[in-house]
Amino acid sequence: MKQPTKDEICNFVTKACSTTTNEKFYLCTVDLETALKIKKFIPLTLTNYEVVITERYVRHVRNGHYNDLDFICLIPELIKSFDSVHKTSEQNQRTKKIEICVIFEKRYANDIVKLVKLRDIFKKSLSLKTIFRKD
Repeated sequence: MKQPTKDEICNFVTKACSTTTNEKFYLCTVDLETALKIKKFIPLTLTNYEVVITERYVRHVRNGHYNDLDFICLIPELIKSFDSVHKTSEQNQRTKKIEICVIFEKRYANDIVKLVKLRDIFKKSLSLKTIFRKD
């Protein structure tokens, strides 16, 4: 798939904030170089995983981290040039299933942005869960 531009991502974010649907939007694919860099930090092979966002989680960021909403437009850059990455396991409060989350961190000026991506091993995708500035 063709990687969208920053403007196209920002347009999707703007649209997602004013709807009640839950469309999915493709951002990028984890290339081999990025996957190898990730593997230095965590024992996961994420080569060719698709990175996606859904309208539902865009609205979550708007509602919980409004000042960080613009960082969604930078997700492809953040994943490609992260400073650190780690994984966590947490229980989904609704389904009670254990979910593996991959957390990317990148420094921008005086802020460290923390991007939490939910890993779906069956669909080979990373989907936005939340994004915010780390305290």
